[in-house]
Amino acid sequence: MENTFNKILLAIDNTDASNTALLQACNYAAIFKSELTVLFVSQGTSETFDDAKKRIKDFTSSRGIVVELAERKGKFYDEVSKFEKQGDFTLIILGSRDKKGWKPFWSSSDIFNVINSSTSPVLSVKSNSANFKLDHIVLPLADSTKTRQKVPYCAEIAKRFGATIHLLGISSSSGREVEHKVNSYLRQTEKYLAERDLNYVREISFGNKVSDGIMNYAKKVNAGLVLIMTDTESEGLFSDSYSQKLVYRCATPILSIHSRDTRLTGQAGY
Repeated sequence: MENTFNKILLAIDNTDASNTALLQACNYAAIFKSELTVLFVSQGTSETFDDAKKRIKDFTSSRGIVVELAERKGKFYDEVSKFEKQGDFTLIILGSRDKKGWKPFWSSSDIFNVINSSTSPVLSVKSNSANFKLDHIVLPLADSTKTRQKVPYCAEIAKRFGATIHLLGISSSSGREVEHKVNSYLRQTEKYLAERDLNYVREISFGNKVSDGIMNYAKKVNAGLVLIMTDTESEGLFSDSYSQKLVYRCATPILSIHSRDTRLTGQAGY
């Protein structure tokens, strides 16, 4: 995939989650040699971002990363959505708080509206995301044909970072038909990765909650990233509990891929 993440948009505020998201954005920008734009969105208050802007300028310049700063006033989702379309970005990065300590600067609907409306991948990063090495990536494969569309992104990220991919065949069901389908997708993906000389291991989990299974496995292998599709995979649409739990509760950064991404045309079956 050419120019996978050549233009990155980081939308942040002054929270700890945004500081963590900045570190992640710089990691990706350095590895992919990307243009990085940082967008501040205020809701018409007297809030200023002068200190944050200086900190970001100092931080990125010390790492040789060229950054453009922008500021907008209005509703978070509206401003990020408009800015994304104007800039033709290939990756959006958002800092998100734990659900337990959620406060309404960015509401849950803001986060999910950005993810649902964007055709670009969206990386959501929690304030307690401590692993920045990205040595291990969790790639869940469920019982949906669209589940494989995220594989090319995963392969490219693993190649750039030198990461091991942890294939996780997973479904809340445990019937013979479901298990046959998931194992078939696993074999296809193993072949795809082997042809590209990428390191991978595989694990399976049937008959358990998908979100809990992914979170527990990501923690077990000390993953730096989990990839999911925003469309139906196993437990329902992105707006349902499966993806909400991952974005809210998983300490590992979550990369949400949308099937509307034109760069994935024809990728479902490789």
